[in-house]
Amino acid sequence: MDPIVIAGAGPVGLTVAEILSQAGISVVVVEKNEAPSKEWRASTFHAGTMELLEPFGIADELMKRGLIASKVHYRDRKNGLYAEFDFDLLKDETKYPFRLQCSQATYVQVLHERLKQRSNVTFRFSSEVVGFTQDESGVTVEVQTPKGNMAIRTPYLLGADGARSTVRKTLGFAFDGYTFEERWLLVGTPVALDQYIPDLAYVNYISDPEQFLFMLRVPEAWRFLYPVPPGTDDAIALNPDAIQKTMQEALHTTDTFPVVENTLYRIHQRVAEKFYKGRAIILGDAAHLNSPMGGLGLNSGIHDAVDLSKRLIRILNGAAAVPELDTYSEVRQRVAVQYVKSISEKNTQVVKEKDPEYRLQLQREMAAQANDPVRAKEWLLRSAMIASVREQGIGEPPKAR
Repeated sequence: MDPIVIAGAGPVGLTVAEILSQAGISVVVVEKNEAPSKEWRASTFHAGTMELLEPFGIADELMKRGLIASKVHYRDRKNGLYAEFDFDLLKDETKYPFRLQCSQATYVQVLHERLKQRSNVTFRFSSEVVGFTQDESGVTVEVQTPKGNMAIRTPYLLGADGARSTVRKTLGFAFDGYTFEERWLLVGTPVALDQYIPDLAYVNYISDPEQFLFMLRVPEAWRFLYPVPPGTDDAIALNPDAIQKTMQEALHTTDTFPVVENTLYRIHQRVAEKFYKGRAIILGDAAHLNSPMGGLGLNSGIHDAVDLSKRLIRILNGAAAVPELDTYSEVRQRVAVQYVKSISEKNTQVVKEKDPEYRLQLQREMAAQANDPVRAKEWLLRSAMIASVREQGIGEPPKAR
């Protein structure tokens, strides 16, 4: 049998490659860069994700490399902490009652090292899927390589090729939603920020009508994420003095901080109209984008990968493809809208609301939820992506219609 072709060697594409190759299925991973990305980018692994990765031996590898965040704080830039959610409420629900703080780059490195050891995995770096055609028995994928274009035949093409997905665009799927007016700047420093705010958690959402902040800890650094006003030139946004001023104001200090990363990017909330057509399937950022407020993007992409991998294994063993892929598309789209979009939008609203009365109302509602163990547990189950797995399933066989 021809190998499965996976467009993209990011965390989602490599998760599919890991699961399929463990099942004895050959894969070809096509990546336009010369190596897997070393960008830190996403940095949180939720309990629901750790549970899904555990059967494949990946969760144990991450636990060796990550930091355990046992609490999530919602703070006001002027008035301090107003809501604390304690993952200890989930200790009877999961063996992972925490957020594991570990950079996306570390996850990619772990998977790449594992996949390099397998004879049924082929990497084609500095190469890119530029088009494809389908027929009843498979897909002919056109791949641009340093030595010219080549064709690869595959039973299924998996588009894990990011927000600008060639696979999605070739399929002609609408990618409805919106783009935030402001861009967001991600800055990292190795300095311990809890020396400036002693009770700082490893994950903090900080409300402010002018410049909200997201502050979190990963093994390599403390990270700031904050908005840059619309129309601001890149050079001004990335000016070292401007970055230092933002960090100093947030931490109430005049100290200067070494900066180990600074990335300026746009934030989107978008979901594709469908996640497959024929034998071409999209997943991860190619299928849905969301605000990083909640750490759900990477995690939901991994959930896509686990769900789809289970279905492909059944299909390649003789299960009917259409019911499986229809169920994949429907379930994963529903999760993207009803869980991921809903949670990330709520988190974004509470930190950036400008109306003083409504902002105070949102904070009081969040505090009341955090102080009620029953409601707090419900919030934690949803934000940890346990609820979406339990309620919608992952890779469950299609139900008779």
